[in-house]
Amino acid sequence: MNSKNRLAYVTYQSFPADTANSLQTITNIIELTRLGVNVELVFPERDITCSDNLEKLKEFYNFNDNFKISMLKHNLPFKKIGIFEKFMFHISHFLWSRQAVKYINNRKSHDVYLTRSDWIFFFLTSSGRNVIFECHQPSKIRKLVLKRCLKNENAKVIFLNKKLYLTYKKYIKFDKNSIILENGYRESLFDKKISKKENQMIFVGQLLRFGSGRNLDFIISCFEDKSLNNFNLKIVGGPVEYIEIIKEKKGGMIPDNITFLGRLDHNQTVQVMLESNIGILINSSENIHSTKFTSPLKYFEYMAAQLKILAVDFESHRELPFSDNILFFDENNKASFIDAVKKLNKTKPIEKEKYNNFSLSKRSKKIIEFARLEGLEPPTL
Repeated sequence: MNSKNRLAYVTYQSFPADTANSLQTITNIIELTRLGVNVELVFPERDITCSDNLEKLKEFYNFNDNFKISMLKHNLPFKKIGIFEKFMFHISHFLWSRQAVKYINNRKSHDVYLTRSDWIFFFLTSSGRNVIFECHQPSKIRKLVLKRCLKNENAKVIFLNKKLYLTYKKYIKFDKNSIILENGYRESLFDKKISKKENQMIFVGQLLRFGSGRNLDFIISCFEDKSLNNFNLKIVGGPVEYIEIIKEKKGGMIPDNITFLGRLDHNQTVQVMLESNIGILINSSENIHSTKFTSPLKYFEYMAAQLKILAVDFESHRELPFSDNILFFDENNKASFIDAVKKLNKTKPIEKEKYNNFSLSKRSKKIIEFARLEGLEPPTL
């Protein structure tokens, strides 16, 4: 590793993994690497599918860039004891983070640290390290950690949206130690020209979120209405077991114009997006993160794929950039969904010159400036 611009992304996640969170982390690392940052990914060996083989990650996430990987041992109860899973997660997360920071402090080989982990943020801040925390949602632990850590000038926070920033604003002591950065899209994946298929809709994402469904049953029931016979829906995501559960609930009677594609790699997923002309955002209102705080990666990818967008009417979706261009429908209201579909011909995809500020390349340049990495940030005027 070179002596300058050394960043470690330290996270309590698994890689490779079929989750939006792991994809977000890898895409951030890819873009930072392309901008000249020497990145090391540090994560736990939480289960047997974890790998520190860079070639496996390249194949899984569709990239060719090189960065260092350190997979640390995880001899802790989460994923090994089948009871009290949520409790075991928090205990294991805390203990692993403490071990990981000891490993980091022994090496002292990075200029700045980036993390999504509350406890990594806490322990690194306490060690006097320059650390940036990416805040994606609120929690009780997060409130306590941010209240404590943001008293330190070496602790910074990236908030995924304004709502999260306002939630924790009262704990921010130093004005330059926080920034709002929405999610984004990988430009290189959307530079292909592919013909659109008329009336093709797409939903992309894990079909389970926090152990619960995303209310796709409702969307499927809407397609049973004859007024949607001219539309087709492609559903991209797993797990396969949950697809079977959905089919069983319907007694195998899934409308012919709905196709489950299962899990696709990122390139394949973007291919289906590019050939579609309508993207769907839907979640269950059972989780406050979905209703108030989410800034979904797929929304920005839908924009980059030039899709018209339908979204369940949640506060979080109303707060998204260019939300005035989204067609909203009421949760679990078939008539509202069908009416929104009928209005699609009155809207157009967002123009590229408007959304291109949300590319992950531009987002990463802002992270570099925020982190004050030597020689890479824009000059101070």
